[in-house]
Amino acid sequence: MDLGLYNLKYPARKLLSGLLPMLRGVNPNAISWAMLPVGAAVAAAYAFAPGRPSLYLAGIGLVFLRMFLGTLDGLVAVHFGKGTPQGELVNRLAPELCDAMYLGAIALAKPEWHLLGVGALAVAWLTTFSGLLGATIGKPTQSVGPVGQTDRLAALQAFSLAAYLGHRLGWNVDFIGAFLAWTIAGGTLTVVLRLLRNFRNAKT
Repeated sequence: MDLGLYNLKYPARKLLSGLLPMLRGVNPNAISWAMLPVGAAVAAAYAFAPGRPSLYLAGIGLVFLRMFLGTLDGLVAVHFGKGTPQGELVNRLAPELCDAMYLGAIALAKPEWHLLGVGALAVAWLTTFSGLLGATIGKPTQSVGPVGQTDRLAALQAFSLAAYLGHRLGWNVDFIGAFLAWTIAGGTLTVVLRLLRNFRNAKT
């Protein structure tokens, strides 16, 4: 069974299909690259959120915008037959750069997050690497979770809301640190599952 939220992109594309008439002349690569300034804004929000907790709410909205763009680029490419090898590269590269920015920003935001943040960055990279490994032998790539990229973003939003509410209500809980720990633990499991599937595919 495929775990994780990645496959929700298909019903999400159906929900966004009403926008397609307005996007006929748009290059999907431009949509993908548009994720980078949004990703930089996400990173800035989380870099300063420990001192300004309202930025956690801004981060939630910006992450949603990033996820929206990440779904829209593929929808435009598929619907209008604009998929290209270069587009495939951009589609992979842009979100990975965004991940590096926000995880790096969180890692640097507070001393107690330094080690966890570095660990989360490493596991996030390994998650992508293990997912793409099958392509080296002509087998399918793996996007399953339980803690893939989409799962991390959704969890970041949930933990951010908890962090904001915790500040307002006086909860003495480090929700962002918990997010980083969850990313490491769940991401490690995801890497193992993807590697096992890749080795299984290599036998066929």
